[in-house]
Amino acid sequence: MVQKVCKRTPAESTSRILADYFGNRRMNALFWNTVTQPMRLILGGFTQTKIGERFYLGGGTALSLQMGHRRSVDLDFFSPTEDIPAIRSVLEEALAPFQPTLTDSAWGNLVYLAQNAQVGFYGYGFPLVAPLVETEGARLASIEDIALMKLDALLSRAARKDFYDLYFICQKIDLRELLKLAPQKYANVRDFEAQVVKRLVYFENAEADTDPFFFQPVSWQATKEFFTRQAKSIGESWLE
Repeated sequence: MVQKVCKRTPAESTSRILADYFGNRRMNALFWNTVTQPMRLILGGFTQTKIGERFYLGGGTALSLQMGHRRSVDLDFFSPTEDIPAIRSVLEEALAPFQPTLTDSAWGNLVYLAQNAQVGFYGYGFPLVAPLVETEGARLASIEDIALMKLDALLSRAARKDFYDLYFICQKIDLRELLKLAPQKYANVRDFEAQVVKRLVYFENAEADTDPFFFQPVSWQATKEFFTRQAKSIGESWLE
């Protein structure tokens, strides 16, 4: 009798890898030691508001809360549908208990300083490739989506912390698996995967950045060497 083999989609395969790594922690305990107490209060308070239901936390803080690898100092909230400037008053009302001060409104985004934490609101129309992680009063982008957004950051001005975040993710998930997910999120970005591999070795903009505080050992030199090897390996595999 021939058994039928069910092939998993890239998203299903990556989710299984993540499930094996994070286990129950992924859905339960977050690493709250990676953020300040005011940041935790802002995250919990905003998430529970009506407007907060339309946003999810992304970026390095959402990753640190799930992986526990470094300290993070800002809160980046994303919405796939909202016109951010149009809801400025609603956002400021939701943040009112934390006395926000507007610091930047460029490119249709809004960034505030609240309780010594940077709190940003961004319109981000690219679809999610995995369900949001909703636990402990927080609504977070998945590791898969954060990884892809970090890869997207390489195409503009990648900060050193973006390389570090990707490095920690890639210790658990093969970069090739992440690249397989890219068409689901960035279907309209031409040659996304090729552009990313090219930028894996562009460290110039990040050289002047300082290191964040880490809870797990890592070095900038080791990170650069890792991505240099990755770019070479992936590039060679594409030529075979």
